[in-house]
Parts: sequence; C-alpha cells; structure tokens
Amino acid sequence: MTGASLRNPDAWDRNLPLRYVLGHEEWDGEQVTWARCVDVDGLFVDREPVRERLVLEGCEPYGRLRLAAERCAGGPVPLGELPVLVQDETDDSVGDWWTLDQAVVVGAADGDLVVEAVVTEEPRIPARPVKPEVLVFNGVSGDVIGRARRVTGPDRARRRPETPPLRLLGCEPWEPLLRRMRRERHGGDGGLLLRALDRSGRTLYVEEAVSVEVSECRPSPLGGALVDVTLLYGPPDPRPAAARAARDAWFEGPPRERNAWAGLSTEGRREWLRYTEPRPGPDAAGAVCELDGRFVTDVPGLECALGEAVAGPGRGYVQCWAALRGCQCGGEAPPEPFTLVWHDADVAREALAGVSVDSAGELPYVESVVTLLRRVGVTVELR
Repeated sequence: MTGASLRNPDAWDRNLPLRYVLGHEEWDGEQVTWARCVDVDGLFVDREPVRERLVLEGCEPYGRLRLAAERCAGGPVPLGELPVLVQDETDDSVGDWWTLDQAVVVGAADGDLVVEAVVTEEPRIPARPVKPEVLVFNGVSGDVIGRARRVTGPDRARRRPETPPLRLLGCEPWEPLLRRMRRERHGGDGGLLLRALDRSGRTLYVEEAVSVEVSECRPSPLGGALVDVTLLYGPPDPRPAAARAARDAWFEGPPRERNAWAGLSTEGRREWLRYTEPRPGPDAAGAVCELDGRFVTDVPGLECALGEAVAGPGRGYVQCWAALRGCQCGGEAPPEPFTLVWHDADVAREALAGVSVDSAGELPYVESVVTLLRRVGVTVELR
C-alpha cells in the first residue's frame, strides 16, 4: 500500500472548499490520491470547432437526408451527428468509419450533396487502393440514409482546436504528484481520474481522465502552503464555459426541488444530466408520473424533466435514446409499467418542431420520444 493511500482523503482542514480530487484506482479497488484542489481551470472552455465542408459526390439520399437536400435551398438544414462509412464496394471488410458532428446540409446540385460538419473521427488512408462506396447512417446502428460514390473535401491532416492546459488551483499535492513536481519527466502518467465533489465531500461523478505531465508549479494566491499546478495537457474535449453553471449548482448538493435546471443554457442542461442519479423507472408498479413541460425547450431539457418526473429532483431516467435513431436494442423497458402525464407538451412540440432523428425525417422529436416510450410499455398522456 502506498503512502498516498494511507492518508485520509477526507481530512481537508482548510477554510476553503474542496472541489476536486485527482487520483487512480488500483487493480484491487484501492483509491490512491495524487492531489486535492480547490478548483480546476481548463475543464470548461469555449473552443471554436473546426468545421469542414465535404461534398458527397453522386449522392443518393433517403429519408431525412433527402428531405434536407430538398429544403437546403431555403437555408442550411441541421442533421446533428451522422456516422459515415467509406468502404470498398467489392469488399465490405475494407473501410473506414468517420463521424460527422453538428452536420448541416448547405447545398445540393447535379447529384452532389454539400455538408458542413466537425469531423470528430480521423479518416485513415486505406492500406491498399479501393473502389470506394460511401454510406451515410442515421445513427450508430441506424438505417442508411444516403449512398455516394465518394466524399471529397475533408482535411486529412485533421486540424483540431488547440487543447488548453489543465490548471489545478489551490492544490494540495500528495506524494505521487510531488515526485512529478520534483524532477523532469518525459511523458505523462495516464489513467488518472479527476473526481468532482460537492460541498459535503460526496463524489458527484468522475470528471475526466487526466495525463499528468507537470509544466509549471507555483505558490497559490490562496495561501496555506497550497500550490497552483499546470498540467501540459487538459481534456481533449473540454465542455463549453456555459456548462460551468451546472457544476456550481451541484456543488451545493443535490437539488431538492424540480426545475432547478430550468434557467440553464442548453450546454448547462447537458452538463446537469452528468450529475443526475439514473433510475430505470419509478419504484412502484402502476405509478403515475407528472412531467412539468413548461421548460422543455431543448433535447437536454426534455431529459431533465423526464428524469424528475420518473424519479424526482436530481434524478435521471435510464433510456437508450439511440433507439430513436435505430439502435437495435429498441429501447429499455422499465422494471414496472407506469403512466407518464406530460403537462404543457405543446411547449416542447413548438420548440423542437424542427428537430427530427427519425430515419424517414417524418416524425418530429417529441413524437419520436412518445413512440419510443409507448413501445417500451410506458402509458403516455399528453396535456
């Protein structure tokens, strides 16, 4: 057992909040602490995503991709995330997956479809020449919504936004981190986890996997022998700055009343869902759950409100939402059937009228959710 694990991680005798603990878990489950700190800078950062323009040449679109091609003359048509498979049409074992995030159809002419997106999976140059065929999917396991002869335009050098460093503010380093601070070390220690705590010291959830390569260490303005430690590499995909408001709210403890998330931005609501305790459904058979729909103005808001309806404030509802895009699981049935009474459903219908993940592009998002819930055995009443 290491010296670091012998110390009591709960003994924080300072008049400062303890928000984060950095450490790792041994093979036998033992938690080894590397550092504790008042705050962390670099988890919530606004970065401009690198958008690229791609052309699906000789494209034959289906369903929602076809509808987007028809409607893009009136303005860009958002489609969200689109998995793309570039494969050899004579040998489907040779191919490469791409993921187009925040995809928008911006043009269609002469059989070609123009898409702007953030390419989040790097395309690889095939090991041998192939006769390409491009398949566009509605979801990871969903239907094919488009075929093309080839795709052109993506930058094979794959420009990524610069990753900001991670700064441990008001840090109390323990022996493993002290060793990194005392001597230069090439390469980082991977597999370390940054745990977010609330004011009582309860772990909210594991924030990020962190590679520890110390680039700077200096006394902290917070005093008390604390230091500010800068790690060379922060998380590869930091969350938007607007998501920080949800983290700050949960630091005060789990919410006791519903709709505490309602004033947050979409990014904040998405972050809020990270902290909720997931439940597969209400405890009692035949329960009637009341969904307050007044603040359901985006997809994360719907998930927040549904979780509270099913299990109370600060809770989430376990459901495979990928089933809306064709996931083969078809959705997760609750352990006991229940009735969901959705009040003010028209708020979501209006706010999400332009959102559709249905392969055919015919069902708006709210109708797709209702269809899924009914398919897994939930009785849904819209009011």
